[in-house]
Amino acid sequence: MAIKPKPYLIPSRPEILLKLATLLKSAEPDVGAVVNLLKTDVSLYTVVLSTVNSPLFSRVGRLSSLQQAVMRLGFKRLQTLITVISLKRSLSKTGRLDRFWDTSTEVAELAARLAGILSVDNPDEAYALGMVHDCGVPLMMESFSDYRRFLNALEGSDLAGLSSLERQQYGVDHFTLGAEIAAAWHMPESVCGAIKLQLHYPLELLKPSAAINDRSKALFCLVLLAKDISGQYRRFWRLNTPRESWLELKPALEYLGLPDIDYLDIRDDCLDQLERVR
Repeated sequence: MAIKPKPYLIPSRPEILLKLATLLKSAEPDVGAVVNLLKTDVSLYTVVLSTVNSPLFSRVGRLSSLQQAVMRLGFKRLQTLITVISLKRSLSKTGRLDRFWDTSTEVAELAARLAGILSVDNPDEAYALGMVHDCGVPLMMESFSDYRRFLNALEGSDLAGLSSLERQQYGVDHFTLGAEIAAAWHMPESVCGAIKLQLHYPLELLKPSAAINDRSKALFCLVLLAKDISGQYRRFWRLNTPRESWLELKPALEYLGLPDIDYLDIRDDCLDQLERVR
């Protein structure tokens, strides 16, 4: 029996990302070689500098040198950043999605900042998840000509309901697709697991007894809070219309051991920072 082909195609990792991975496999990577590789791609060069100088990403002084930017970021964070930048470019074939990616970037920066504030392991993975947590959406748009209209008609739907309707209409949902993309691009298993976790958010999934990777749970909680903060500041991409919902946030706060009042203080600080940035 012939296997029915999938109606979508996962984008391949670009050559520059493969070359970077090879350079970083060395016990002592050559900073000069890494910088020279990045300089072969002007858009990557520009985005790395703009990201490292983002007030939400770093509060240290502004940098103009790519080598300084690489040293500030560190190789692991640099690889994460280049991966998400390359993925963004690969998933932007359907036209301008500025609002979508602006929101993803803001959520990523907030998630990384929250990871630092709360001493949650690996802010780089929090940043990566923030960038790709909805990365299945652009590929759905590329694969299904009516998907944008489908989203517009369902604006404000809860994510679980939306995913169910996606599976009925297209045979796949954007979270499952996003997890496939993350896995194909060799992103950490914890990031792939956290993307899938968005598909099912009953409270029991964050309980200790749930058979889900603890790092995936923590990353999921960080991004949930980051989306809340970003949502307070601006209107979300259509499928993330913000709403005050402590029913959704409380399990995440409890999992992270963060009292409500402390979270509200952190959120206010982040909002003040966003205001200063804008």
